[in-house]
Amino acid sequence: MNKSYNFKNLQRKRLYEEVVASIKQAIFSGEYRVGDKLPSENELAGLFHVSRPVVREAIRYLEITGLLTVRQGATGGAFVSGINSRVLQENVKDLLTLGHVSVGQLTEMRTHLDPEIARLAALRAEAEDLKELERSVFLSKSINSETGFLDHVENNARFHRLLGHASHNLFYAIIEDVIMDFTVKFIQTVQLEYEVLHDPDDHEDIFQAVLDRDSDRAAAITRKHIEKIGPQMRALEEVFLELSGQKAVAGL
Repeated sequence: MNKSYNFKNLQRKRLYEEVVASIKQAIFSGEYRVGDKLPSENELAGLFHVSRPVVREAIRYLEITGLLTVRQGATGGAFVSGINSRVLQENVKDLLTLGHVSVGQLTEMRTHLDPEIARLAALRAEAEDLKELERSVFLSKSINSETGFLDHVENNARFHRLLGHASHNLFYAIIEDVIMDFTVKFIQTVQLEYEVLHDPDDHEDIFQAVLDRDSDRAAAITRKHIEKIGPQMRALEEVFLELSGQKAVAGL
């Protein structure tokens, strides 16, 4: 259903940015909610008094940033998808891959971040969170780390993603997703020959502490967990950068 939001006439200065700002305002004000379809390209061009290519550029920008989803076909169009972490994830991964931040810095940050996430998860995890965490722990024992290497890596990363979401703090969940995206890429790139970077029982111990609602124990186990994998990650950083075709930034 089309809506008649009172879009302001635009000052002709970088028109697509003005269109972007106006559409954002319509979304942030609640006039358009997640799942709502925006007016057609022609309708928006008329409302804004701009050409269709200008509208198209604005829609493309909002799609790239994750605020809109564009669907093709007779029932397609531009739909509000809400804010997501995709752009942040891509930016942080680029910084890591290009060497503007180091694996050592990432590990140092995780020694503070991950224990706090585990602590909050122990306090806030809901039944569905606990169910998914338990499933991840079970899968870690059933997946063959040699024949199912990629599944093994993805599941280990998924455990940390689930902890982030179980903290019920959106910022922590987003940051943990970013870190795990990079970690998976890192491990796949260096093609580790040994089974895992850490004790395979660590995740089960963290989960048990979360299940017991023991926030201090969950944090302590997680800190030791990160401290164990840090040196191995740092030792493999040069290999990763070389295989990625990048050079480490001097001084990192």
